[in-house]
Amino acid sequence: MVGIPLIIQNNKKFHLHSYQSEKELEEIVTQYTPDIFGKNSVYINLKRKITSVKGISGIPDGFLLDFERNKLFIVEVELSSHDIIRHISNQLIRFKVAMNNPDLKESLAQDFHKKITENNSKRASLADIQNLIGKNFGIAILIDNISEQLVEIVNMLSQDGTDVLAVPFEMYTDQNNKIFKFTTFTKEAFENESKKWTFKWSTIPVEKHLEKGKGDFKKVFSMLNSEICSISGVSQKSRKNWITYQTSPLKNFCTIRFLPDSLEIHLKCSHEFRDEKGISRVIKRTPAWAFDRVFNVTSEDEIEYAINLIKQAYRCICNKKIKI
Repeated sequence: MVGIPLIIQNNKKFHLHSYQSEKELEEIVTQYTPDIFGKNSVYINLKRKITSVKGISGIPDGFLLDFERNKLFIVEVELSSHDIIRHISNQLIRFKVAMNNPDLKESLAQDFHKKITENNSKRASLADIQNLIGKNFGIAILIDNISEQLVEIVNMLSQDGTDVLAVPFEMYTDQNNKIFKFTTFTKEAFENESKKWTFKWSTIPVEKHLEKGKGDFKKVFSMLNSEICSISGVSQKSRKNWITYQTSPLKNFCTIRFLPDSLEIHLKCSHEFRDEKGISRVIKRTPAWAFDRVFNVTSEDEIEYAINLIKQAYRCICNKKIKI
């Protein structure tokens, strides 16, 4: 037996509203993009075809310029009643392929700047928009209900490091008043949420990790650690079974595990990641371990190239330009 969602406020009963069309949901949800993504974001209400180099195309419901994360989000508004495989996943894959077209990005920047200037609501220079679009993009799916199939699709699309968000947006009504229920992805909300989790991590001194190694183990780690920590804004956190490197509590890009004969380095990366020597291997993300590649370092001679890969991970995930 399936229960019926209900909200009671001031002795009034609010029942879950069933959207009659995508258009109805879209008209409501786009009003709340600043609450979902933060005030330092601009929603572009533009139905525009985006096309890949080879002609694969799609038309998103809108675009969102997130100046907090310095990222463009392609916005797709959907109803969960639609076919997840044939309709929703098909569209999202088309968007991902199209966004690899460099000519498209310049065209989008021009269109976005024109739209913002016309609306006169928020100002952003063409150079700022070009810079944002030139970086990694994300996909935001605004939907009335998230199914297990959609979760599976989101996990698949995000395996290469793409930021894919599925945002359930529900409306409850008592005929006269409305209550909206949705998940927020503002920076402040993430930081507050991260504070709830920090106490769960077991921490130990770095020296305890070093006791596991042999030979020049300590020297190799010391040199590698020094190079990573010299990257702007990076901090080191020593956990029970590994050391992680991050720019904020919820934004790590590199983790080092200590094996008896080597340092096992795990990286988060995007499709831009390049390993010319082929020393890393692809690993599948899991809910407990969200990394994309792994490789091992055993000697000082391998440190320089290891740092090259680690800086790429930092650049891919944190959207920062640094010298490789």
